[in-house]
Amino acid sequence: MMIFVASLSAPQGSLAATADKKITKQFLTSGQVDLVREVVTLPLHRGHLSSGETVWFVLTDVSDFATSNKMGLTWAPSLSKAKDLTSTRVAEMDDSGNFTFKSGRVDFSPPQTLVAGESPNFFPPKTARAGSVGDAHYSPLVRVTNNKDFVFNAPVIAFNVGPEKIAFCNGSPDYSVVTDSVASICPDKGTVDLKLRFGFASGKHLRYLSFDANSEESATLEASTFAPAESDILQSGATEVIYTIVNGNMGAKDPNRQGLNSALNGEGPSLDILANFKEISAGYSPMWDVRLAEWTKDAISKDQRKLITDGDDLEAKSASGLLVSPAGGPVKTTGNLVNCPVVGFTNE
Repeated sequence: MMIFVASLSAPQGSLAATADKKITKQFLTSGQVDLVREVVTLPLHRGHLSSGETVWFVLTDVSDFATSNKMGLTWAPSLSKAKDLTSTRVAEMDDSGNFTFKSGRVDFSPPQTLVAGESPNFFPPKTARAGSVGDAHYSPLVRVTNNKDFVFNAPVIAFNVGPEKIAFCNGSPDYSVVTDSVASICPDKGTVDLKLRFGFASGKHLRYLSFDANSEESATLEASTFAPAESDILQSGATEVIYTIVNGNMGAKDPNRQGLNSALNGEGPSLDILANFKEISAGYSPMWDVRLAEWTKDAISKDQRKLITDGDDLEAKSASGLLVSPAGGPVKTTGNLVNCPVVGFTNE
């Protein structure tokens, strides 16, 4: 069975049923959110490598508070802990905000392929091939050396192509030249529409973006760029935690539906849970340490398997033994990292 990642992030069931849904708290204020199309429109930036290639990218987060206010970016102070990492790219920014990057190339030409496992355990997938792959020097994090070493989250959207090659203002982009999370892109207007992802934090519905992962499986599931070089971010302290349920309830109309098995069966997004996120604070980072959680057979047999929307609730269920790591024992890190900037809470 072939499943393309669009099915993992598309609205489904009750998520699509609320006609008057709206953003109740928006964190990425440079973006314009459209909950009908489930996209956010962000400024599209054009920079260059020092070797001359064109780099198309977006900016979502920055380590400096004043810069975040000035540019409408999310303040992510924890990113400063990553400024000296090997994977953090170096750039210079001129007075007009133009970036010149020292390194970091992304190949968008591979076809994205995701083949689910056999029923009922659709996860892990049989095949997961990301639609874009970063080189050994690519990470979304960029340290601007001529501006107080501020660190930006600057994921690459397209690379080494002219504007005419990525002009898909009305949608239907060519994913061999742009990242798979693009809904539409318009260089002449300087904008890109990016598909929103669905999750929860603190018991509330949350929208966020997904750009990169250090695991090819995660990158494919998230429709993002495989960036193996960013693995060192996990040891930097510049991360927060995101929980992903493996074997939650299935059925597109089940109000307790959740998890990777359901997503890979084409029923809707996996509905991950951002741990301990309530508001932007001094510990915030868009780089998330992925922790898989699996309901035990005993919990399932006793009908204790429910939708989880809060990190504290998940941690309590892990402590009580209802949820475990697929690798055995309590829920813990998988060593997988995803770049998922928060966009905002909704009223669903």
